[in-house]
Amino acid sequence: MAGGVTITGRLGSAGSTAVVEPRAFTTGLMRAAQVHGAVLRHGTVVDLVRRPSGAVRGVALARGEIVEGDGVVIAMGPWSILAACWLPLPAVLGYKGHSLVFETGGAIPAEALFLEYREASGEILTPELFPRADGTTWVCAMSTIGPLPVDPADVAADEGAHARLEALCRNISPALAAAPIKAWQACFRPVTEDGLPFIGAVPGVDGAYVATGHSVWGAQCARDRRGDERTDPSRCGAARRSHAIRAWALTAV
Repeated sequence: MAGGVTITGRLGSAGSTAVVEPRAFTTGLMRAAQVHGAVLRHGTVVDLVRRPSGAVRGVALARGEIVEGDGVVIAMGPWSILAACWLPLPAVLGYKGHSLVFETGGAIPAEALFLEYREASGEILTPELFPRADGTTWVCAMSTIGPLPVDPADVAADEGAHARLEALCRNISPALAAAPIKAWQACFRPVTEDGLPFIGAVPGVDGAYVATGHSVWGAQCARDRRGDERTDPSRCGAARRSHAIRAWALTAV
């Protein structure tokens, strides 16, 4: 870290903290499911297929195909709100985040950082830095509220957000200053009005389930035992360890 960074506390150790890289985790889960007979099918859902009782038994695709099953799970992040056309779902909002992925190799140790950083304007940012097992380091800092595009391919970064984040990274770490940037990213994470995710059966509709609104805790959330089908992120279970790290709290000026 640069000389202006002060370590104020240690939050965890390699024995208690880990990073799960989202793309590797989800594609790994899909591959494991396919080994056991699951089939991955791509398509645009235009309606739910119901039994005479009203229970959901499948989905209708834009190409005219019907895919049947024992149930339907709505798990599309903030885009889960689109299913409100067919189901009584509560509001799910999109919260935009910006991040950079650096090619750091072995220059950065397996230590996650949670910082407070004061920009020249006086604004305080709270960047987070996570080295990954593949030799990259992921850094995020700025989140904003904005309209959610219907097509995820239309998600774009806020003007100047990546430049601010890059300048921050160069200032706090010589290793990041020297590292090439592999990816400039922007994404919407799903949030709810009360901060609790929706996980479980859709009330009053047999065969319909929802899993969304988990913000940054998607890989960790376990079902709440209170019976209201929602999970408190503060009590989420630990994710499967793929890359042990230590976590530190720091302050940078």
